[in-house]
Amino acid sequence: MMRLSNVRSLLLAGFTISLLAGAGAASAMPVVIGNSWDSIPLQQILDNRYGTGVINVATDYEGHNPGDADPPYWQDTSVGGLIIREIAGYANNNTMGWYAETLSGRPVIDGNGDGVIFSGVMSAGATTAIAFPNGLTRFGFWLNPNGGGDSGAWAPEPEKFFTNRFYNDIGTTGAGATHAPTDGDVQCLVFNISHLYNGVPTYIVAWEDLDYGSPVTAAYSSTSTDNDFNDLVVEIQAASPVPVQSESWGSVKALFRQ
Repeated sequence: MMRLSNVRSLLLAGFTISLLAGAGAASAMPVVIGNSWDSIPLQQILDNRYGTGVINVATDYEGHNPGDADPPYWQDTSVGGLIIREIAGYANNNTMGWYAETLSGRPVIDGNGDGVIFSGVMSAGATTAIAFPNGLTRFGFWLNPNGGGDSGAWAPEPEKFFTNRFYNDIGTTGAGATHAPTDGDVQCLVFNISHLYNGVPTYIVAWEDLDYGSPVTAAYSSTSTDNDFNDLVVEIQAASPVPVQSESWGSVKALFRQ
């Protein structure tokens, strides 16, 4: 796997992105981050790429502070990404894609209003860019943690994980969360790092590919999770962004709740 120091940030042509959220008042969203079974925590991955302590994994994610986007979603005519690092038991099978965000309930991933961005065969340093078939699209991201394979209790097919946590089941197979938050499993952490790129809209999307609602344990177990959010870490960045406005680039951070 490519060393992080050799992974270059890329501006993807034609890609502009806004982090948006619906109207409403937001409260802080607690996230349980465990000790990685891989012994390579997300904090180390981001320290290696952006500098020690530049991003605080425990406090800088969207949703940590009242008024943050929870859940986050974006709007654009195209999307692209750079895999920073993928560390997972199913690393060769994890598949990430986009879906049109209607805010009306969990989408069905069937090729209609959705698509694949990164397939499991891609590795660190891989880049891709797509254009939405219907032009300007409000969207979020999904992860299939084992591609077409069945991940058992963690994510039995055809279950997908979504950046919109309210679409994820609550606890393993929907049996109820074992820790906070109890109203939707957090399978993805989103970090707005536009300030590190002179205002160019840039985000880190960091996935946990085991069911977040499962018990968090220090050692591997077939019925638990490590909640390390290092299993697929992707940097999404805009090129040639429009001028920053009050409603763009994450300045609007309000909570949408179903």
